[in-house]
Amino acid sequence: MYTVGHSRILGIGTFTPANSVSSREIMEAFDSRNRFNLDPDWLERTTGIKTRRTCDSHILPSDMATHAAREALDHAECRPEQIDAIIYAGVMRDRVEPSTAHRVQQKLAAKNAALLMDIANACLGFMSAIHVMDSFIATGQVRHGLIITGEQGFYYTKVNIEHLRQTNDRARFNRLVAGLTLGDAGGAMLLGPKIDPKSGIMGIGTASAGEYFDLCTIENEQSPILADMSPLFAQTEKLVRDVYFMMQGQLGWSSDEIDLYIPHQVGLRANKAHARTCGIDLARIPNTISSMGNIASATIPYALAKIHQRRESKYGQKLYLSGTGSGISVAQAGVIWDASS
Repeated sequence: MYTVGHSRILGIGTFTPANSVSSREIMEAFDSRNRFNLDPDWLERTTGIKTRRTCDSHILPSDMATHAAREALDHAECRPEQIDAIIYAGVMRDRVEPSTAHRVQQKLAAKNAALLMDIANACLGFMSAIHVMDSFIATGQVRHGLIITGEQGFYYTKVNIEHLRQTNDRARFNRLVAGLTLGDAGGAMLLGPKIDPKSGIMGIGTASAGEYFDLCTIENEQSPILADMSPLFAQTEKLVRDVYFMMQGQLGWSSDEIDLYIPHQVGLRANKAHARTCGIDLARIPNTISSMGNIASATIPYALAKIHQRRESKYGQKLYLSGTGSGISVAQAGVIWDASS
């Protein structure tokens, strides 16, 4: 599916937890050498993840999302009472009910936000929320739409560690290892209507392959993350390729024209696959995975915010957002950057 974009990015923000845990510490936590004959540096060497961030126990997903939202509003010079809609897009939520978006509205004092909802779509949630918010803006219902997430994936890393402490089976390890890559982070993005048809979000492309829904699953909050990484990786790469070449035709962009390619990141191998599949120089793919781990739906807003904070985003640059999520689903967007400095 292809949709013409109707919105632009007004502001972006992040939340970075204070605590850091290394991949070596995770491997040592389940005695990888004795259980699976793997040295403690195996995880970092295989994934490229050196560390990931973790939250203090009292911090809620809504706290992380609210902090990131305030940064995004400051960037956009927008007051909370100007927000028309809030979509929370994280895997982790404060409660089953009500939506975490309501809690963020209360914490921001965004009293005029009339559309509030949570969208859950695994690691693709933020990109799905961009698609939905862009549609609200296209119809004129929304002029300031806030998208937020507060991911606490390290919770599931701890669950997977406990399961690995109870087995010596290498096949079981292979299904649990994906859960060892996760970290915590918050992200936010404020969208508004385009001011120029030649900038902002130019187009959004999506595709899904539900026949592969069971390649990466979490049954409930007490269950580990189980993933069949080889077929998951292969099928996701195929779907990324299909959407990317469809988007090239729709946008009229060549790979050489893209200034920054910002994918969902699960490991350095995946970043290299994006570069190879789409013909993108690896130097144009910002690396968040080495220091943050897999931060699920926060990956793309987090990377964008860090690019902006380092003053690497410039007016008129072509940015390409490439989200993936278990299911399998893919969503990509071409953006011509025109947010304020």
